[in-house]
Amino acid sequence: MNIQDLVVHVPPHGDGPDHGVKLAFDLAKHQGAYVTALISEVRLSSLDNPSATSEADERLRQEFNERSRHQAQRLAHAVSAAAEAGGIRHEVVIEPAFSYQVGQVFADYLRVRALGIIGVNGALEGETRLMVETALFETGRPLLLIPPTSSTLGNDKVMVAWDATPAAVHAVTAAMPFLQAAREVVVAHVTDDKAFQRGRSGIELCHHLSRHGVQTQFAPVQRGQGNVADALLEAARAHDVDLLAMGAYAHSALRRLIFGSATRGIFERSLSLPILMAN
Repeated sequence: MNIQDLVVHVPPHGDGPDHGVKLAFDLAKHQGAYVTALISEVRLSSLDNPSATSEADERLRQEFNERSRHQAQRLAHAVSAAAEAGGIRHEVVIEPAFSYQVGQVFADYLRVRALGIIGVNGALEGETRLMVETALFETGRPLLLIPPTSSTLGNDKVMVAWDATPAAVHAVTAAMPFLQAAREVVVAHVTDDKAFQRGRSGIELCHHLSRHGVQTQFAPVQRGQGNVADALLEAARAHDVDLLAMGAYAHSALRRLIFGSATRGIFERSLSLPILMAN
């Protein structure tokens, strides 16, 4: 079971492939996947500064947009050259967009790809957080978040964060190509967070995965007085895993997304390993 295609966000202000793009190429090489490298040609709109109405302001806006166009083209050449050097089947797409549209453009492409990849730096903020939220909660597709420390994806050991929610089920399904390729899989269950019925416990998930040829071990995790996300990240470090797969949960209230504690915690942390999330 391989990943057939994926889309990766290319930061528009870089000089070439960032850590997210490099990992996407590495993953594509091992999975035989087709990569869509998506570059947003960020444009200024008159809405970005409604008070800027003079001819000089308009000229500055046009100059910015022209620089953005040239930067996107230079970046596209660099990314394409890196893909060709690695023998990666790929396309590089430049999409003009205002800054507030970048997340939606990425989500549009992700809806018709098996996986999305975004390189992140530190806690999620601003446009990056908006893009991650849009991709996770408006597409039905899994998303792989890549910290700067990861430009290749080791696949010896994978951890699944299990809480028996539909989001966790979706994360397990999305992670199956990684789980089946891994040498070892750890199913982590935060035992002092939610009470489970026996039929949907982490141990039962281990049995399910073993029937798919996945070698698993069960790891009960205690969060104590801390955050679920911190408990999971600490367990991932303790088990020295290469990838953590988990569900992402949010519900809408007064037009705002209210996140589950683990999801919110991951968004607010500086990651040290790749995180595969699914809603």
